[in-house]
Amino acid sequence: MDMGRIAYRCPATREALATGPDGLFRRDGALYRFLPRAQADSVPVPNFLDLAAAGDGQRASLSMYDTATATAVYRNFLDWLFATFGEDEAAWRRAMVARLALRAGDAVLVTGCGLGDDIPPIMDAVGAGGEVHAQDLSPAMVQAAAGQWARAGGMQPRFSVGDAARLPFADGAFDAAFHFGGINLFDDIAGGIAEMARVVRPGGRVVLGDEGVAPWLRGTDYARMVIANIPLWGREAPIALLPPTARQVRLDWILGNCFWVISFTAGEGLPPINPHVPHKGRRGGTMWTRHHGVLEGVTPETRQRVESAAGAAGLSVHDWLEANLRARLAEAGDVQAGSAGDQPSSTAIPKPVRP
Repeated sequence: MDMGRIAYRCPATREALATGPDGLFRRDGALYRFLPRAQADSVPVPNFLDLAAAGDGQRASLSMYDTATATAVYRNFLDWLFATFGEDEAAWRRAMVARLALRAGDAVLVTGCGLGDDIPPIMDAVGAGGEVHAQDLSPAMVQAAAGQWARAGGMQPRFSVGDAARLPFADGAFDAAFHFGGINLFDDIAGGIAEMARVVRPGGRVVLGDEGVAPWLRGTDYARMVIANIPLWGREAPIALLPPTARQVRLDWILGNCFWVISFTAGEGLPPINPHVPHKGRRGGTMWTRHHGVLEGVTPETRQRVESAAGAAGLSVHDWLEANLRARLAEAGDVQAGSAGDQPSSTAIPKPVRP
């Protein structure tokens, strides 16, 4: 049974899963069942959704999109949306996918895939050597999308059902991740974005977007009209919720400036920085010492005397204080008092020592 080159993992424990006839199972016997096959030769679709743990946002999404009429309602909405903003849907989707900067052979994850409308331009970009995984919260939507692809034949995406904030993949498994629509209803928006970044390799791209009128339009009759039509259009872009690992961040508004799009490159850790480069001038010190080396305040008179003494000695205030305080500590028997030039050796930002 071909499940693709990217193996599924348990979304709760991240452990590898074994494939059985009815689904994927953990070592403890927990089973993630396959949805009913769209047709005999279709790719199995595992269901990772834990309804017992579903939050209010998930339940709201499922109430809209996991019904017998959901696919027709959703398609009707999309037709209305692109007609309203005068956009050619196919061209618009190609332009959105272009933000991922995909290459032939890339592995791509599409979360919140809906009916899979973004998959064709992604498949075109990665070619026969690539691999596309598509996930959605709604079994009905995934079943419909998987059925369409199975009937079409040829190269098949791998579909799954589950929570975008608990993805069933290893760290760095994909070259890119894409999500458009539904983020406003996430129970944990920051967690969902962080999950997308987690499963993308360092240097890979993440693109996500949803409803939200641009800030400069707020308060206009235009904004009041579109928000009255769809209240979710009143949401704000979650730019402050990106993970600290995000690099090369870009925020745009599209479709009449009623939708935001955030794209970024996945990185590792905090941005590289050397906080130990000395400042030249009267104050002296470094970024690290100015933040982590702050002592209790002194009187204005003492501060003035210190500045005068440092100037007379040809030193910055930082270097004068370091030398004199260390000398005084050594006189008092502090065996840890070292030279005034001591500093942390790592270029990573050290954490302050807690008392």
